[in-house]
Amino acid sequence: MERKYKIFRWTFFLLFITFLTLYFSQLTGYYEFQNYQKMTMTQEQIKQFEQDVREGKEVDIKDYVVNRERNYKNRFSNLGLKISTGVSTIIKKSVIKVFGTISGFVSG
Repeated sequence: MERKYKIFRWTFFLLFITFLTLYFSQLTGYYEFQNYQKMTMTQEQIKQFEQDVREGKEVDIKDYVVNRERNYKNRFSNLGLKISTGVSTIIKKSVIKVFGTISGFVSG
């Protein structure tokens, strides 16, 4: 019983610390600051674009827009996707079969 209590206490403690961290980051405006930095970068890119247009330089959108999208595909994520899709298919077929059987009992 004492072991279960220790595990519960440590789990609760970790969750509480996580909550406090997220709460104070929201309270101090960390997320808003990150968005402000992204907006500032965009404004700098707009100023650079306008300056290049004034100077008559050749303008290409790829020079001013930064692709911030990350590619998380790897063997493990693909394996996880395949497993998830397989489990989902099996569960869907099982649920359809169970409810089909129950429907047969009710209507029969």
